[in-house]
Amino acid sequence: MKKISLTLVVSFLFTTLYAQSKFIFTNKTNLECLPVQDQGNSGTCWCFSSTSFFESEMIKNGIKTPPNLSEMFIVRYNYLDRAIKYVMLQKNMTFSQGSYFWDNFSIMKNYGLMPEEAYPNTLNEETLINHSDLETELKNFADSVANENNKELNPKWIDDYNLLLDKYFGVVPDTFEYKGKNYTPLKFANEVCKLKYEDYIQITSFSHHDFYKFFALEIPDNWRWSLFLNVKIDDLTDIIDNSLALGHTVLWASDVSEDGIDFRRGYALLPGIYLEGKTPTDIDKFKKLPIKEQLKQSERLMRPGLEINVSQQSRQEDFNCRKTTDDHGMQIVGTATDQKGNKFYKVKNSWGEIGNYKGYFYVSEKFVKAKTTGILVHKDCCKEFLKKAETEF
Repeated sequence: MKKISLTLVVSFLFTTLYAQSKFIFTNKTNLECLPVQDQGNSGTCWCFSSTSFFESEMIKNGIKTPPNLSEMFIVRYNYLDRAIKYVMLQKNMTFSQGSYFWDNFSIMKNYGLMPEEAYPNTLNEETLINHSDLETELKNFADSVANENNKELNPKWIDDYNLLLDKYFGVVPDTFEYKGKNYTPLKFANEVCKLKYEDYIQITSFSHHDFYKFFALEIPDNWRWSLFLNVKIDDLTDIIDNSLALGHTVLWASDVSEDGIDFRRGYALLPGIYLEGKTPTDIDKFKKLPIKEQLKQSERLMRPGLEINVSQQSRQEDFNCRKTTDDHGMQIVGTATDQKGNKFYKVKNSWGEIGNYKGYFYVSEKFVKAKTTGILVHKDCCKEFLKKAETEF
């Protein structure tokens, strides 16, 4: 997910500062998670959403009071892995703050995890994360090492790079104390968190690859080239529903630059038409129109209405022409309905306790089908699709 800056967040806040929602949401499924956090002025949504997912998975596994995990421990090691690959590829990949969910799992597997009390998200009593200078300095350093004129590399560049990481994140302790016991990060991940790397899977839905096959999704922040199981559009929401029904939250990556998103009021939905004054015949005619014609007749919905249709083709077209981009990573923690019975998903954000729902918002099912770039779930939630993929390889 690419960087969502503090300036953009503030603009959302001020444009709808005094707005009141014209939606009334009733939670149907509401899974447990730790309190909303604030990623500040950093492009680390992928990490904040994933650590919250880890914490919810621990609750699901019977840990009533899971540790509040350190996001910056993961971000720090992710910058290390990224720089190494960036240098190896001689700058032929992105180097930025944005990443993807699987990065958290790679760090957990290879380096471990730490509680935030042992590795804070900010240094020197700062209260807000700000990575503007960090991104510039790390990239400049990586560029100087990766320069194609350097025919031979001194392997000590990694030591110097680690000193930069120490400057911005702090030195990672070899051991730390948690609840009266000493742990290394790997021991903490294995003995306290007890999450298994191999139990999780990324899923997407695009027709430019075969369905029920795995492929590396072509987005810049998927720099590890991690694999996604490709399913059909209705399968995508079926898997989300099944995950929530089984007590597992869902990691959700989506485009949040859409006009239909209002974080202050607390909802996201596609354009559409209002039903007041419309006859059943009018509504039926609208439903039968091609999606592009529906869109021409639509407006931004500020209260319950009828959204435009979504198809596999329209979803693919939006992705191909960059109307759907990989902006932001969040955590789906439940389902809800509005006052008209329309289905929504309850989403936990990482911009602090903003909006009508204190850091949460509600996303329509059609929005999820149209604008999702990828999800991550426990494999138990998609067994039939994995089985189908295995038989079709």
